[in-house]
Amino acid sequence: MRWDQPALCRDQQVLFPEKLDQIIPADHRVRQIDWILRQIDWSDWEQLYKPNDAGRPPIHPRVLASVILYGLLCRIRASRKLEEALSVRNDFRWLVEGRSIDHTTLSSFRTAHPKLLKGMFVKVGLLAKEMQLSAFKMFGYDATRVRASNRRTGTRSLEELKEAKKQLQEQFEQEQKKADQEQTAEDQLHADDSGSKGTLEDLKKKSEQIDAALKRYEQLEQEGKTKPARLPITDTDARVSKNKEGGYGINHTPANVVDQESGLVVDSDVIDGVNENGSMIGAVNQARENLEIEGEAVQVLADGLMDTPANIVGCPENEMELFTPAGPSNPAFRDDPSEPVAEEDIDRLPTRKRDGKKYFDKSAFVYDSEANAFHCPQGKVLEHASSRTDHTGQPRDTYRASASVCNGCPLRDRCFQSKGNKSGRRIECGSEEKAVQDHRQKMQTEEAKVVYAKRAAATERPFAVIKHVFGLRQFLTRGFERVRQEWDWANVAFNLTILERHLGSGCGFP
Repeated sequence: MRWDQPALCRDQQVLFPEKLDQIIPADHRVRQIDWILRQIDWSDWEQLYKPNDAGRPPIHPRVLASVILYGLLCRIRASRKLEEALSVRNDFRWLVEGRSIDHTTLSSFRTAHPKLLKGMFVKVGLLAKEMQLSAFKMFGYDATRVRASNRRTGTRSLEELKEAKKQLQEQFEQEQKKADQEQTAEDQLHADDSGSKGTLEDLKKKSEQIDAALKRYEQLEQEGKTKPARLPITDTDARVSKNKEGGYGINHTPANVVDQESGLVVDSDVIDGVNENGSMIGAVNQARENLEIEGEAVQVLADGLMDTPANIVGCPENEMELFTPAGPSNPAFRDDPSEPVAEEDIDRLPTRKRDGKKYFDKSAFVYDSEANAFHCPQGKVLEHASSRTDHTGQPRDTYRASASVCNGCPLRDRCFQSKGNKSGRRIECGSEEKAVQDHRQKMQTEEAKVVYAKRAAATERPFAVIKHVFGLRQFLTRGFERVRQEWDWANVAFNLTILERHLGSGCGFP
C-alpha cells in the first residue's frame, strides 16, 4: 500500500523568504488591522513613557494594543496564549515585526490605562466618522449578561457575611495563639512553623474578602441603591442576575450604544447593578459626545425594558426620539377618538380586576394633548377637573366625565368598579403617564413599527460577535474598573471589524 509522503523531512534545512512581509498574503486581515491602528494618534499614550538611554527601550503602545486587539479577533484572550502566538504564528510575528513580548508586559498594559483606552475607543469612532460610514442619526441601545470571575456558589447574604467574619476572627485568634506557643516553646525553637504561617495567611485572605463584601454593602446603602439579597465575595461588583440563556448566574451587565447604519459601537459601559433602563439616556448622550455631535437630534431604538416613564419623558428633553416594541394592540387607539370603539373590539380593551370584578383600565381612555382631555371607549370627553401635588412633589391631574353622560352609557357596568357610583368616570394621572400613552399610541403606527424593525440586526450583533467569535462569555478580570476595560478592548476589536469590512469594500482611505 502506497501512502502520501511528507513534503519535507523535519530535520531538513528549510529556506524561508528573506522578508517577513513575503510570508503574509497581501489581502490578509492583519494588514488592514495594522493599517487602521496606524491612523490613530498615539501621542497621549507616548507621553506616559519617559526618555531613558539606559536599558531596553519601551515597546510602542500601538504595538502592544495591536497584539491584544488582533488576539481578540483570533479568539485569543489570555496573555500567555498571546505570548505563545507571538513565537509560533507568522501573522502575529509580522504584526509586531519580530519582537518578543512577555505575557506580563501584555497583562499589565491591558489594565493599566483605562482613560487612554476609552480615548482609543473614541478615536476609532471618529475615524469611522471621517471615513463617512454613517450619518449617525439612529442609535440602538441594549445590554447583555456576561459571567463574572466568581464561582457560582460564591455568594453570601449580609447576615452570613457577619457570621463568617465572626468565625474567621475566632479561628485567627486560635491559630495566632498556637503559633505563638510554638515559637516560644524551647523544644520547638528550631521547628518549622510554616504550617501555622500558611494557615494564618489563608485566614487573612478570607477575612479580606469578607471585609470587601461588607464594605460593598455599606457603600450601596450610602449611595441609596438597592442592596442585593446575596453578594458575590470574589467579585463584589458583580450581581446575581437572570441569564439571557435562562436560569440565574453571577454576572456583570455590559451595555452598548450601536449606530444602526454602520453597526459601529459608539459607546460601551458596564452597568453598576442589573437594571440598564436607567442608563440609556446618559449612554446616548455620551455616544454623541464621543462622535462630536452633541445636541443633534437622534432616534433611539431600544427593547421593552427601556419603555419606562422616565425614558419616555427624558428622551424628548434630550433631543432623542424613542422607539420601543409596539406591544399588544390597544383598540382604544383609533383614528378619531371622539368616535366609539368598534363593538367587536370592546372585549379587547385593557381592564383591571379588583374584588373579583373587571372594569376598564385608564389605558382604555385616550389622551388628547391639544384639548387636555381624555376620550372614553364611547368617544365621550373626560375634561380636566383639578390638579394637585402628590407626596413625592409630582403634579397629578384629575379628569372627569359628566354624570349625565355616564349614567346613560351602555358600557357603564364595565367602566365602574361599584354599581352604586352615581358620579362620572374619573381618571387621575401624572404628566409622565400622558407621555407614555402618547408614546404607546405612536408605536402602534406602521411608520414606527418599520423604524423599530431595524433595531435587532445592528444592535444585537456586537454581543453575538463578542461572545461567539471572540469567546468572551466570562470576564477574566474582577472589579468594575478592570471589567470595563476588558469590555472596552472587546468593543474596540469589534469596531475594527466594521472598519475592516468597509476598507474591503473599497470605500475607505486610498
